[in-house]
Amino acid sequence: MKAVAIVGFKKSGKTALVNALAKFLKKKGRRVAIIKHCHGPIEVSAKDKAFLSGCQELAVVSDAQTSLIKKRSAKLQDLLSAFDADYVLVEGFKQEKTLPRIVCYNTRKEKKELSCGLEIGFVKNNALSRAEIKKLAQRIIGQGFNLPGLNCAKCGHKSCFDLARQIVKNKEKPCRCVYLNSKARLWIGDKPVFMNFFVDGILKNVVSGFVRSLKGAGKSKKIRIEFNQ
Repeated sequence: MKAVAIVGFKKSGKTALVNALAKFLKKKGRRVAIIKHCHGPIEVSAKDKAFLSGCQELAVVSDAQTSLIKKRSAKLQDLLSAFDADYVLVEGFKQEKTLPRIVCYNTRKEKKELSCGLEIGFVKNNALSRAEIKKLAQRIIGQGFNLPGLNCAKCGHKSCFDLARQIVKNKEKPCRCVYLNSKARLWIGDKPVFMNFFVDGILKNVVSGFVRSLKGAGKSKKIRIEFNQ
């Protein structure tokens, strides 16, 4: 999965750019997911507000769609791990420093304030020509990534932010991240935990062998197991 953040202040064209990029990537046959950051409560239908007032989590499921609302904020990494997509377009989340970004701006001051060394593109005053959309989409395909934010320093850099900046400069590659190279990944609660390659290999082999022995397990590239302690 590749990800990119679309950042900018109000009325800088973020939503229009995300929508245009999503449509372009979808036409190319890619699976696209979008994460949008907004301030304040999320709007729900009038008849569902009564349900939401009496619970902490609300799921609305139809034959074609599922909507889930939780009365708490969520970390970007938790959201990304829940998606099964080729590309994730993240609108907002200016403080995140684990993925490349496209900056939407109206003034030079805004451009400077939003730049941190992770930029793979800039869009000024909502200038969304077809050629510009194609160029930015190609950069997402070629340069999109997302690091786990563990700051474990196993890659040789002090933080995921430092590694991310080197990736954007083409001086490193995402595979430099030890966590992304792991065959098995572990979360305790909502927090990802680094495992060395020895433990990583044992966990993958044991779980994979167990699942293969089950009737009706089928074949899948991803296996998910949860434990309550």
